[in-house]
Amino acid sequence: MDLQWLFRCLSSRIHAALLLVALVALSVSGCLPSASDGLDEVDIRFAAFYSDYLVAAGVTSRDEEVVLAPLSTASMRTMLARHSMTPEVFRKRVQLYGEQPERWKKVIALVRSNVWKKSP
Repeated sequence: MDLQWLFRCLSSRIHAALLLVALVALSVSGCLPSASDGLDEVDIRFAAFYSDYLVAAGVTSRDEEVVLAPLSTASMRTMLARHSMTPEVFRKRVQLYGEQPERWKKVIALVRSNVWKKSP
């Protein structure tokens, strides 16, 4: 048995397997949200809160006419707490989004995605 042939055969199979793993990793990474989209942890929590708020207030579908049902202060505080947000953090984020509209657009895109996932 020729050892050089065996090493070349194994080496080429390892290279092929590594190439396949790299291609799969690259294709999957394009499907996942990344930190490079400019959103931090608080933005993601805000989007999750706002998504839950919209669903609880009556926004459930892309096609229906929306009539929002206002939530009570207690419900809002409970929902904020569920997403590890205080009213102060909420107010600061709203102010930040007013100052950074591009960031707000990214948050809203995440909110829409979350709401659509929760829609029947």
